[in-house]
This record gives sequence, structure tokens and C-alpha cells, in this order.
Amino acid sequence: MSYESPPEQPPFVPPQQPPYYQQQPYAGQQPYAQQQQQPYSGQQPYGQQPYQGYPEPWPQQQPPQYYPPQQPPPRKKRHWVRNILLGLAGFVVLIVIISVAAGGGSKGTPAASDGVAPANAAPAAPQAAKIGTPVRDGKFQFTITSVSHARSAGDTADGLGDKAQGEYTILHVTVTDIGSQAQTLDDSSQYVYDASGRKYDASTSADIDLNGTGSGSVFLNDINPGNTVKGELAFDMPAGHKAVKAELHDSAFSGGVTVSLTTKG
Repeated sequence: MSYESPPEQPPFVPPQQPPYYQQQPYAGQQPYAQQQQQPYSGQQPYGQQPYQGYPEPWPQQQPPQYYPPQQPPPRKKRHWVRNILLGLAGFVVLIVIISVAAGGGSKGTPAASDGVAPANAAPAAPQAAKIGTPVRDGKFQFTITSVSHARSAGDTADGLGDKAQGEYTILHVTVTDIGSQAQTLDDSSQYVYDASGRKYDASTSADIDLNGTGSGSVFLNDINPGNTVKGELAFDMPAGHKAVKAELHDSAFSGGVTVSLTTKG
């Protein structure tokens, strides 16, 4: 028995697949070549796209604006307390005016028949000091002993004295320090008045001619407690005018005291 080999079969050749781009698309799908040619949705073909340049910058965001909180309108102050007080004050003033008007028509109280002064009578004015009466102002006690007149002061024969522009009114005074400390007598703090009320200063140069610069000087003379100085005060007044009163001071800042020069006590 003989063995026969099987007949030779052609070698197996796998079927050739067409390229991918030539393959048939699936159902509802376009071929690959057509897919490459079509642009994306909303995009123009590459060759037809215009030059866009650099992209626009992002818009600058404005910072938030700050608005201050609104203040509530100020409340009106209530002035009712002040108005009440003003009303009461006005009422009191009105009562006072009515009272004064009602009492203004009546005349003053007549003097009592028995000679007794009424209780509301004005006090009598103090009697003015006269020549020869001691008066006090501060630490000094003044006494005007006499008043004289002269056209010149000092020894004018040798040209050393002073001549008055008008006429000198000379007060002869005695000054005593009644305080506990020394006090300076200054003639520039002493004055006289005429009948018209005009005020006259002392003449220092005439005072020096009359008194010198010794213990009787009335120009810046320091007087110790208990001591007394006698001197003369000269006032240059127009001729024919006389002094009716003197105003004496222990210093430039004192109240002063008035002495009448018309009569002698």
C-alpha cells in the first residue's frame, strides 16, 4: 500500500485592507478625507481665517467707590425750658414796671410834724473840709494852714527864681505820716481847681525854689512814721483866677481828699 501526499494548497494570504483614508465610513460618518477638509463648527478654513492680531486686553475693573454713610438730620433742640424761664423773667419785669408806674404818681413823704426825719430820708452830705482842718488820705494827714499868691518864687534878683506865667497860688501845708511805714510826699500828686472846674498841677520848679531840697521839701520827700513836714505848694494859675478847692493825695494811686479854699474854719 502506497502513501500519497496530500495535494499542495496555496499558501494563505491575508486579505489586503484598503488604507484607512480609503475605508468606507461607518453609517452616518463621512470619509476621513472629507473630515480633514471640513473646518470645525463656527470656524473658517485655515486659509480663509482673517488676521486677528493680539488679543484684546481684559477690561480694567474699576475700584469700588466708597460712599460715606449718610448722617441722619440733626434733631431740633427743644428750648421749652429756656422759653419758660424767659417767660417768667418777662412776667417779673412786667410786674416791676407796673409797680414803679403805680408808685411814681405819689409824691415824696412829707417831713413829720414833730421834727423827726423819716426813716427813708437820704443821709446828709458830709461837710467839706476847710482851711485849718486836718484831713487824712492813706498814710498822710494834711492840714492847709493858709493860702497866698505871688508872681514869682525864689530869689529872682540873681535870675535863680521862677516867674509865673500867670500868678502862683501857694498852699501852706503841714503833712504828717500817720502810718507804720515811711511814705514819699510828691507834689505832682497834688491839685487845685478853679470855680469853672478846671484842674491845675503843682509847679515843681517853683516848689523847689520855695522849699529847697531839705527837710521841708515837698518834692519826693520821704517822711518816716510820726514825722511832720511843713512846706509850700505852688500852682501857676491865670491872673485873676483863684483856687476854690484842693485835692491832696498820699500817692498817685490813692483816692485823695478834698479841702475847700473859700473859707477858713
